[in-house]
Amino acid sequence: MYETDKKERPQSASGGLGGSAIIARGAGKAYRMYDKPVHRLWDLILPGGPRGREFWAVRDVYLDIPQGATVGIIGENGAGKSTLLKLLTGITRPTVGEVETNGRIASLLELGAGFHPEFSGRENIRLNCSILGMTEEETEERFQKIIEFSELAEFIDRPVKTYSSGMHVRLGFSVATTVDPDILIIDEALSVGDEHFKGKCINRLNEFQEQGKTTLFVSHDMGSIKTMCKHVVLMHEGRVLEQGTAENVADEYLKRAHARGNEKLSAVNRTVDAYPRWGSGEVRTGEVELLGPGGERTNVFQPGSPFTARVHWEASGDCEEPVFGLGVYRSDGTYVNGSNHFWRREPIVLESVRAGSKGYVEMAFETLPLLQGAYYLTVFVYDHSKAAPTPIDHREHAAVFEVMDANHMQHGMLFLPTKWSVSVEGADTRSSDA
Repeated sequence: MYETDKKERPQSASGGLGGSAIIARGAGKAYRMYDKPVHRLWDLILPGGPRGREFWAVRDVYLDIPQGATVGIIGENGAGKSTLLKLLTGITRPTVGEVETNGRIASLLELGAGFHPEFSGRENIRLNCSILGMTEEETEERFQKIIEFSELAEFIDRPVKTYSSGMHVRLGFSVATTVDPDILIIDEALSVGDEHFKGKCINRLNEFQEQGKTTLFVSHDMGSIKTMCKHVVLMHEGRVLEQGTAENVADEYLKRAHARGNEKLSAVNRTVDAYPRWGSGEVRTGEVELLGPGGERTNVFQPGSPFTARVHWEASGDCEEPVFGLGVYRSDGTYVNGSNHFWRREPIVLESVRAGSKGYVEMAFETLPLLQGAYYLTVFVYDHSKAAPTPIDHREHAAVFEVMDANHMQHGMLFLPTKWSVSVEGADTRSSDA
């Protein structure tokens, strides 16, 4: 696989042209976008066009994918990944350039693509096998294996329109991989399946690698990309931005995602006052700074990294015994943690705050225990001079942040520092810390 600024015929990674499964030379796909549907009709029957504007979903793609390679295609939403896969599978023809493929291709692209919703699962298996060029004898030979792998035997005679998204994936993946293709192309479909079926799919993909088959798949899961792929293609705004080893390209993607996430979340944090806020108002909290390693401001963190939330405040009136606190929530509203500076082994007591005074409070984690996901903070100040603490300033959704995990060593919501050991009779016991 070679850099995309080469305009000559790309050379195969295996050293020649004979070992290539897919070659793209300057491939691009343009669509004409219309402000109104009727403008498309006017272009067909009236002079004076074109009335639409040209949009390039993919442009200037040069790729040489050798036979037997497992290649990941990554990039943000709208980068052109799915359109590129459609070009490589032949579903759509390039507007410019050319694409060559060698061998039978099976693909699993949009959810339910290639299935007739009114047909049963059984009928759709036969239809898809026929589309892939299989004879009736080949279809019969593999038919039962497809059903067994999909684990849909009790639903196989029901119309596909009654299937859940996970059942669509089971059937589609089973057909695509059981027909023995030379090239398998998957577009993010496995993210819909359950963990059990994902494990079966990964085992099947490993078998493909061992058999020397070529696999391309789109995923936002950098852990899977690094595990499954030796080579990765990074796309941005329809172009191949970078390609190379999985480790290098995935890391570049994460750097860009961190920068983009910071920009997006910073904008969100500037408009968080749309969320509920209440209290007596003698003290009002202001800007919430999120600080990462080295004290730099950021809205994107990694599990185990330092994390500090700094909340600025200002008093417009006198207040006795104010207590500042923070609540951490997952984006779906799951309450993760709440704490303040008073409820501690050694409480920090603010006996009084006078009008005109201001400052900030900080909550810090030496190692952030959260796993990948989106989170938000609720900030509150309560008056503890009363028998029942009463709100002075309670702000929901005061700041948002994201945790990105390239390694995916654990699953769930919290990172737990674990120690594992493996003992085999007659051999040394091996152990490893998380």
